[in-house]
Amino acid sequence: MRDYKTQLSWLLVAVIVVTAMLPAAPAYAFSLQELVGQGNESNGQSLFGFIGVLIDNLLGKLSNIVPAVPNNTGIGKVIPNMPGKEIIGFYAEWWGKDTSSFNSLKANVDSIGTIAPFWATLQSDGSVTNRGGEDHAAVIEFAHKNNVSALLLVNNAKESNGELPIHTLLANPDLRTKAIANLEAYIKQYKLDGVNIDFEMVPAGDRDNLTAFMKELSSQLKPQGYLITIDVFPKQDESNDVAIAYDYAQLARYADKIMIMSYDNHGVWSNAGPIAGIGWVEKNLTYALKFIPKDKLYLGIAAYGYDWSTKGVNSLEYSALMELVKQYNADVKWDESSKSPYFAYKDSDGIDHQVWFENQESLKYKLDLVNRYDIAGVAMWKLGEEDPGYWQVFKDKLHIKNN
Repeated sequence: MRDYKTQLSWLLVAVIVVTAMLPAAPAYAFSLQELVGQGNESNGQSLFGFIGVLIDNLLGKLSNIVPAVPNNTGIGKVIPNMPGKEIIGFYAEWWGKDTSSFNSLKANVDSIGTIAPFWATLQSDGSVTNRGGEDHAAVIEFAHKNNVSALLLVNNAKESNGELPIHTLLANPDLRTKAIANLEAYIKQYKLDGVNIDFEMVPAGDRDNLTAFMKELSSQLKPQGYLITIDVFPKQDESNDVAIAYDYAQLARYADKIMIMSYDNHGVWSNAGPIAGIGWVEKNLTYALKFIPKDKLYLGIAAYGYDWSTKGVNSLEYSALMELVKQYNADVKWDESSKSPYFAYKDSDGIDHQVWFENQESLKYKLDLVNRYDIAGVAMWKLGEEDPGYWQVFKDKLHIKNN
């Protein structure tokens, strides 16, 4: 009898220890104290009942363990208990009455955590010029009423007459200070929640200057509660001259959110091809994760396509692409290696065109990467250009963070 009790005691200890080490399962409707003292059963029966419940609890916990890495099938659903992912929507108004971004924001406000309106350009002298949009205040008011944050997206003035305005600005500490003061005044004027720096084609030699700018911007605005974010070019090493200026590790020290522009693998500078082939995207993502904490990193998502022909290369939003498919009865095909849709057509002038774009099917594979590497979320360029089917895929694939 003593051996029996000894073995039973060790079994009980083992079951309790293993059960305690596992993730919490749904709570039972009784306590340990109730288990030990329940009913009028003999001690042996009560002990067996106790062990049985513990084993049931153990099996229940095992059944509730969720795999950490989803299968990259492109068809899976959201994984339970995954941390919430944020959807950031880049927002642009190309002319005064352009409401496409606002229409998308309004229709999908329950899924969007942040918008980044493209309203400003930073000049070489540190001044900020307004660009597009007739009623900034109304957009911000709508966003805030729906618990959506709003960041001022500011880009850099482009090269003119051989001068690089961004180099002039970044290389001069006094101009950096002036620029930061002007950005602060702008976001306070419109009650924005922070700033989204979108400096592109920054010379490689200004790598440290860009980092200094972000450090100074952060020191000025973060203590006041403003968010500091930046968009960066993708890269797989430090030899990509258009991306060298982005010191991922240093930028991550000062930025709250970093959006990797993982699109435009092919564009106006190249032959026809995928906008964001899945292999290329993943390589850029894994490289970025060597330097940027995953909870600060956002995967850039394209909502558009490119049309290549001897006439040139045109960027087109999804609805315009579908009009071409309809007009020319084009056959949309699927490139399995890049997980991208494409089609070809001959226009009314007899000129051949090739079109590559992104749609709800290609999006699934990008979101699988977001889940697989457990990064903070996605940033889509831009609201209003997307396949309307994107939003259901976002809901199916991501545990979207509540605003």
